[in-house]
Amino acid sequence: MDFAVQDIIRQVTVLASPVIEEEGIELWGVDFRSEGGRWVLRLTLDREGGISLDDLTRVHRQLSDLLDAHDPVPWRYTLEISSPGVNRPLLRFSHYQRYLGKRVRIQTRQPQHGRRVFVGTLHEVRETQVALLDNEVGEVWISWDDIAKATAEYDFPMPGKKKKNTRH
Repeated sequence: MDFAVQDIIRQVTVLASPVIEEEGIELWGVDFRSEGGRWVLRLTLDREGGISLDDLTRVHRQLSDLLDAHDPVPWRYTLEISSPGVNRPLLRFSHYQRYLGKRVRIQTRQPQHGRRVFVGTLHEVRETQVALLDNEVGEVWISWDDIAKATAEYDFPMPGKKKKNTRH
């Protein structure tokens, strides 16, 4: 089944990419998996400056018709089109390049410095590896093959305590 899923993802990517690019939108990722007993085909889209709900709705309509016509999925599924969100997965070389100098979280397959999760500023992106400045252990070089999962790490502001009005 895993091969069939990967083949469907490839087919959907080939079919959907021209439609999405024509809208001036980037196909961030394609995922196809069983969730709660139903199959979900999820495409994440982005564009410089963010993507609107109208963009997502328009592309959903276009892709729904396109996928119905070409039928790359031989069983029932639900099509979902969304933004990758603020803590978005970094899936391709270009995603890492876009987040140079920004905060990321990388989970490795093998431990380094006694751990497998590193959070810090993405410092360098090379053909064979990436470097980040981890807040606790300093500079860490991680090969592409060792990256299990990587996400942008948005720092949500902590709600501050309101000062009480103290009049004397």
